[in-house]
Amino acid sequence: MALKHWSASVVVAIALGAPAARAQGNYNSVALGGRSALMGDTGIAIGTDGAAPFLNPATVVRVESTLALSVSILSLDVLHASSWYAQGADISRISGNAVPSTACLFFGLPQLYAPTDKDSRAGSQKLAACFGTTELQQFDWVGQGFQTATPGTIETSSVRWGWQRFAIGPTYAVNVTDAFALGASLQGVFSNFSSFASVGSVSTDGTTANVFEDGASGSDFGLTAVLGATLAIDRTTFGASIQSPDFSVYGHGNLSDYVTQAGTTTTYVGQGGFHGREPARFGIGIAYQAPRVTFEIDGHLALADGHAIELDMQGTELSGGASTQAALTRNTRFQPTVNVGAGVEYFTSKSLSLLGGVATDFSAVDGLGANAVAQSQVNRLLASFGVGSHTEAGTLIIGTQAYAGWGRMLGYANAPAVAPTNVASFGLLFVLAGATNFRAIERTLDEMRKMVTPTTNHP
Repeated sequence: MALKHWSASVVVAIALGAPAARAQGNYNSVALGGRSALMGDTGIAIGTDGAAPFLNPATVVRVESTLALSVSILSLDVLHASSWYAQGADISRISGNAVPSTACLFFGLPQLYAPTDKDSRAGSQKLAACFGTTELQQFDWVGQGFQTATPGTIETSSVRWGWQRFAIGPTYAVNVTDAFALGASLQGVFSNFSSFASVGSVSTDGTTANVFEDGASGSDFGLTAVLGATLAIDRTTFGASIQSPDFSVYGHGNLSDYVTQAGTTTTYVGQGGFHGREPARFGIGIAYQAPRVTFEIDGHLALADGHAIELDMQGTELSGGASTQAALTRNTRFQPTVNVGAGVEYFTSKSLSLLGGVATDFSAVDGLGANAVAQSQVNRLLASFGVGSHTEAGTLIIGTQAYAGWGRMLGYANAPAVAPTNVASFGLLFVLAGATNFRAIERTLDEMRKMVTPTTNHP
C-alpha cells in the first residue's frame, strides 16, 4: 500500500473496528475531536475537525476533509477517596477503558454566489452530520468487604454510577464574505444517568444488621441549538459561539430505596420524570496563524441552572407495616462555570506537526447530598501533547491528554447517611484521530482489495 494512503487506512480501520464506549457537570469530560483535544480543547476560532459543530458551527466551512473521526483508544484513571467505608479508611481505584468520541461527515454545497475575486471564499457553504459523546463519567466499587473499626462487625459495599451525554445532528456553515462566516447546529441530545449503592454491616454473632440499598436511573431526550461566527483579520481569527439551554422533549426515571436500621425497615419505590440538561453556554476564541505555527486561546462561560438534573418521582413508601403514596424529588443545581484552554500547533515540516495545550475542566455541580442526583464534584486540570501527520490522503493525529483532579464524591462511611468525602484523581487518555475524504478511502479500499485478492498466473 502506498505511503500516501496510510492516513486513510487508519480512518477506515477506526470506522470499522472502534470499540464500544465505556462527567456529570464537567463540560470537558470527553476529548472532542483530535486536533482540538490535543490543543487544550480549543477550536472556537479555527476548529478543523469533528469538534467543530460542538464548539463553533461556523468553523465547519474551514474543514477540508469529508470524514473526520476521533477515538479515545485507551483511558487510564486512578482515584483515591478518603473515609469511604469508615472514618479514616481510604480506598484507591485503578481503571482502564476504551472510549469512542466523535464522528462527522462533511459535504460541500453549491456556492451561494460567485465572488468578484476568484480566490475569495465568499459564498462557499458546507453541511455536516455529526454525532459524539460530549460528557462521560463512570465509577464502580463493587463487591467489597471490610472489617470495620468496631470489633466483631463486617461491612459490605457495592457502589456504581454513571452519566453520559450523547449528541447527534446536522450543522450548516457559510462564508458570508471572505473573512466572515456564520454557522448553526441543531442537535438531538440523549442524557443517561444511573446509580446503585448497596451498603450493609452485620455483627459476627448475627444480632444486629444494617442495610442501605438505593438505586436510581433516568433517560432524557432533548434538543439544543448552537450558533457561531468567525471573523478573520489578516492572520488573526476571532470566534464566538452560543449554545441554547436544552429543551427537554421526553424524560423518564425510576428510583428505589431500602433501609433497615435498628430493626426498622423503610422502602420506597417510585417512577416519574427525569431531565438532565445543560444551561446556556457562551464561548469566545482568538487564534493567530503564522506559516508554521498556530496559537489559539478559548474561554467558555456556562450559566447557572437551579434544576439542571432532576428526578421527580411519584411512588409508594412502606414503613412499619403502613403503606402511603409519596412524592420524592432529587435535584442537582449547576452553578455558573468558567473554563479556559490554550493550544499550539507547530509544523516541523509540511507533513509533520507537533500539538500541545492546557485547559481547565471545573465542575458545574453546586453541591452534593443525599437528595442530589450528582454523585461527584471534581475539578480537573488538563495538559495534552500529540503528533500530526498530514498527507494527500488526509490527516492522522496521535496524542495523550493527561489530567489531575480534586474535589468530593458521595461516600458511605455512615450509611444510611450519605455524605461527601474528599477525592483526588489523575489519569491519561490516549487519542487517535483521523480525517480524510471519500476519494482517498476509495483508493485505499482498492489497494487493500488488491493485496488480499490472489493473482492468477496465465501460462
